Amino acid sequence: TKFMVGDFGISYQDEQPVKTVIWEAIRWTVLLSIISIFLTYLIAIPLGITSAANKGGMKDQTISTTLFILYSLPSFWVATLLIMFLGGGDFFNVFPSFGVPQATENMSFFAKFTNYVYHLTLPIICYTYGGLAFISRQMRGAMVNSLSQDYVRTARAKGLDEEKVLWKHAIKNSLLPIITLFANVFPLAISGAVALELIFSIPGMGKTAYEALVARNYPVVYTIVMFSAILTLVGYLVADILYAVVDPRISYNKK
Repeated sequence: TKFMVGDFGISYQDEQPVKTVIWEAIRWTVLLSIISIFLTYLIAIPLGITSAANKGGMKDQTISTTLFILYSLPSFWVATLLIMFLGGGDFFNVFPSFGVPQATENMSFFAKFTNYVYHLTLPIICYTYGGLAFISRQMRGAMVNSLSQDYVRTARAKGLDEEKVLWKHAIKNSLLPIITLFANVFPLAISGAVALELIFSIPGMGKTAYEALVARNYPVVYTIVMFSAILTLVGYLVADILYAVVDPRISYNKK
């Protein structure tokens, strides 16, 4: 009952209200997750379509090989390499290796934006590349299946150019599996990535959950688990709605 009205209890570690602890952590995790999800889908869908349209060709093989390599790389290892090469390790000092941006009130919008980009580039790369590789492969498979369907052959027989066939006819059915994957994004946007947040010293939900679990801070652990469960349900609800938006044949109205 208290959970439903926003009373999550008191943290055992610092005796602060759990909602204060959660709010401080959730904003960084949500920010990173939203940017990562946007970039993942923005890049993955065109890549998957391009790969499917050139099935068996050099472009398809190049994209597929690159994506398989990316998908096989552990995120914590890539994070370590990025810090070593770009974060002031043994080579270049281009980006900070840890911490989050600290904006002040007198900073302009451009200065704040630059500060955020400067601090969050390396974590976002690590957040994005694995999902990018996986979703691109799923999009390619769905697109290859759609291009073999009769309605696509009919569209081609009518004389439509290949670009219209891809982006107007085949893509609608190809998006359904991608929407299903999108349903799993919501809980991840809250739970965070424990390894990456620890490596980059980001005070997000993953780092908070890990520290709470080690300290047996059960009110914080319980709250994070409950939020993840609720967002899982929200994710499936949003996916069902998007199914009907993408494919008009899907309807939830009673007949």
